[in-house]
Amino acid sequence: MVFISCNKIGSKNGEDIPKDTIKIPTTISVEKNCLEQIQGYKDRYGITFSNYYQDEPLSLDFDDNKTIDTIAVLKPYYENSKDDCFPKNSEFDFPILLISKTINKKSKIFKIYKNVLKCNTPVYYEEIKINKSGFIIFKDLTGNSGFYTKTYVSFKANDFYVDSINVESWGWKQYKKTIKFKNKTFELSKYNRTYVDSIRNNSDN
Repeated sequence: MVFISCNKIGSKNGEDIPKDTIKIPTTISVEKNCLEQIQGYKDRYGITFSNYYQDEPLSLDFDDNKTIDTIAVLKPYYENSKDDCFPKNSEFDFPILLISKTINKKSKIFKIYKNVLKCNTPVYYEEIKINKSGFIIFKDLTGNSGFYTKTYVSFKANDFYVDSINVESWGWKQYKKTIKFKNKTFELSKYNRTYVDSIRNNSDN
């Protein structure tokens, strides 16, 4: 099995690419003049992923074993591209959240979440920050009616769970509310990127 470094052009031979590699989404069509930016693969965080994605890592010790682990967001390359490389169907292209565990000084992929980031609102800002129990996903949905959310995620029982979602609206309806899940089991794997959209729609109607 060959891992292709980020400095090499990726082989088209499928046997050279690990089966669990995160590849270019099959639903996305990339223009020829943009292909040079995304050739090849990176081997990081215990997994191989296409140069189609640019990674943004954060350090944390989520299992409190005094070993630094990593949370990384893989964003499509065109979000930071200076060229006009937006594919026509980019609205169906979502960032990927990776969580990597350090074992014997080596990274091992622990969790992959492909449907928790980005939402259906065209104009938004999203950021992840580390806290004592895990991390917080901040979403700022701008536009004519502002909507700000904080999704609190914690690590327990060897998994990640959504503890609560704090929302604040300052649009045509102004309100603040917190939805708590601490007495329920709400795995992050069951959390959907459109969950915030649903909260907003239900609260505004």
